Amino acid sequence: MNRRSSVLSRAPLGLETHLVHVECHLTGGLPGTTIVGLAEGAVREARDRVKSAIRSSGFNYPTSHITLNLAPSHIAKSGTGFDLPIAIAILAASNQIPAAALSDSEFIGELGLFGELRKATNVLSSAIAGANSGHRLFLPEANEHEIQLIPQGEFHTARSLSQVVALLCGEGDGEIKNSVRSTTPPMRGPTARSNSFDHVRGQELAKRALTVAAAGGHHMLMVGPPGTGKTMLAESLVELLPDLTQEQALEVAAIYSAFGNPREYHSRPPLRRPHHSTSSAAMSGGGLVPTPGEVTLAHRGVLFLDELPHFKPSALDLLREPIETGEIAIARARYRTIFPSRFQLVAAMNPCPAGRSCREQTCRCSPGQVQRYQSRISGPLLDRIDLHVLVAELDPQVMLDVTPDTKAGTPRLALRESKRAVALAQATQFRRQGCLNAQLLGTHLSKYMAAANIDPKFVTAISERFELSLRSYHKLWRVALTLADLDQALSKNLQVETAPPASGSCLVEQAHLMEALSFRAMSWIKYSD
Repeated sequence: MNRRSSVLSRAPLGLETHLVHVECHLTGGLPGTTIVGLAEGAVREARDRVKSAIRSSGFNYPTSHITLNLAPSHIAKSGTGFDLPIAIAILAASNQIPAAALSDSEFIGELGLFGELRKATNVLSSAIAGANSGHRLFLPEANEHEIQLIPQGEFHTARSLSQVVALLCGEGDGEIKNSVRSTTPPMRGPTARSNSFDHVRGQELAKRALTVAAAGGHHMLMVGPPGTGKTMLAESLVELLPDLTQEQALEVAAIYSAFGNPREYHSRPPLRRPHHSTSSAAMSGGGLVPTPGEVTLAHRGVLFLDELPHFKPSALDLLREPIETGEIAIARARYRTIFPSRFQLVAAMNPCPAGRSCREQTCRCSPGQVQRYQSRISGPLLDRIDLHVLVAELDPQVMLDVTPDTKAGTPRLALRESKRAVALAQATQFRRQGCLNAQLLGTHLSKYMAAANIDPKFVTAISERFELSLRSYHKLWRVALTLADLDQALSKNLQVETAPPASGSCLVEQAHLMEALSFRAMSWIKYSD
């Protein structure tokens, strides 16, 4: 009689996974179950759930002493996803499942007391790793929508322990549901599009800056009193961005699976809007079990920080690393992991604490109050934001004017045209340099700076006049590159698939540099001296 078995599973650690061998050994002595291998609370409690699930499913629970080892033992195992592999290991060791059927198979899932399989958390990273290893994966039917994003691999979903055993024994194939995966990111429900871009009254400068930010992947700060449309503009940035590719959608879905809250619209870039009371830990991520924070949940999308000066300075300062590198390292006493954080930062703030009460030369805030309010945002963080945009109050005539193209039911073309220009500009950048302009390295940027037909004296003058740091100087040129790409996209009737090649496709002119400078010249608005 075979009294031992080994079953494969996965131990997720953030977005990384470790292959775990669930080893079961039946020995003599008093009946009981011992779980070793650095198992945490939820895993140790599995012995009671598994015993009830095995008996409720019509199988025999061995009366021997059962020793379960989760190897390697130096990696902490947490969560309820080990219930199914533990049950399969016990059934295989007691000869209720043929051991040969477990070859190249992995198991993840939580068991109920009556044998039902419940939804597992952080399963997508494990499924990707299992598919890359050439293993087939058994998991709950409730996780089926997540694995549909994986383009290749063998996955089997089931509703209960008895269904998994039936498949392993070669019986009841019709009861097992094989997951069907598509080549495009699936949508759950209708696509969420609010057309916020077209609903914003006036603010043509802010809309222009938003289009530039979307086209080049630039970060953006909007300064203006309440009620001028800053929130709607920030939300509309997601509408301007192209849909995620299959690879990007899978990457984002894995992050939200680790977070425990799967997304509904896989193809749309994510939008995160943390409250200004968000702690540093919630912004960066971490915890006893590594969990993605807001900067990671906004990966491939937009991180919108409204009322920027009200955020804790410590929470704002930790944004420096992900803005520069596109990832954030979480180091704790028990682990160290890295989360991707390639997001676009869009921030909004009032020019002073009084907000709407402020007017030129009539601000009720003292210079000291304004300085303290603005100094909550560090200079190094401001230096990393490409576009600083004034969102001024609207003229009363603009607010009261109702033109035909703002009435309900009238087709709107501004969003469609801007979205097309953004897609074409991005396609041009990827074909020319393999990345967006905001991510362009300084060595490559120097080539475009040398090729531009701009008077060196003019460049020297603006650098001295605005006291630009080297980072600000490079960001100025990156924005100018994006402006040149956008002008080319708007002036030529091209499709995204026929974007011009790299050579000679982008020529920065002095007008582009001047417009880029206008987005950096008003870093701070002072209404009183």
